[in-house]
Amino acid sequence: MENTTLSIFVPCFNEEKNITKSLNNIKEAVQNIPYEMLVTDDGSKDKSLKMIEKFKEDNPNLDVKIFVNQKNKGLGFNYYDKAHKALGKYYMLVNGDAVDRPSEIRKIINNLGKADMILPHFIDKRNFLRRTISKLFVIMLNLITFNNLKYYNGQVLHLLDNVKKYGGGVSGFAYQAELVVALMLRKKTYIEVEIEPAFRLHGTTSAFTLRNIISVGKSIIAIFYNQMAYLIKKKFKKV
Repeated sequence: MENTTLSIFVPCFNEEKNITKSLNNIKEAVQNIPYEMLVTDDGSKDKSLKMIEKFKEDNPNLDVKIFVNQKNKGLGFNYYDKAHKALGKYYMLVNGDAVDRPSEIRKIINNLGKADMILPHFIDKRNFLRRTISKLFVIMLNLITFNNLKYYNGQVLHLLDNVKKYGGGVSGFAYQAELVVALMLRKKTYIEVEIEPAFRLHGTTSAFTLRNIISVGKSIIAIFYNQMAYLIKKKFKKV
């Protein structure tokens, strides 16, 4: 649709018991804005795809686009791949595990157009290990980049052109952190918004896979390298 304002990327991997609720959360949250859902089944082995197709069939008035990967390609890959298929002026992620409640999605969207990035940070009620790792990740990135952000990942609302131009197609689990830092280096504006996500009702998170842990390490190294390159370049410009 030519007049699409917001493109919402919804990743789904084995979320047959959560994906319908997640899509309904978006439907309830987004009002009076022309939007599209880019729903990606990332190689699910359960009935996720059937649930997505049923939602689209039951909601013919909504602009739902379905993409299917035969093999799992990961969150970062799909995020950037779907950005290049999106039609909106703005672009954001809403998780397929239904942890993003309508009220919290609305908090982010209500700031649409107020800055280049709307950065959500959340009231962290996860277990001690998850909270600790997340805090250490944020502290480390703030030290590397000289920023003072509360959170670097999550459902950031971006200008779509910025995602396409500065994203670089990073496929790792910390893809959003790399994008946010890249935009911060380019002095893009931002607003931080506190949200309170729900706990997933079904299934378990796949965040702590070896692949994701390795990809986060690579992202930290890439962010450090880019930060140093920026500082060196800036210093030479002054000479």
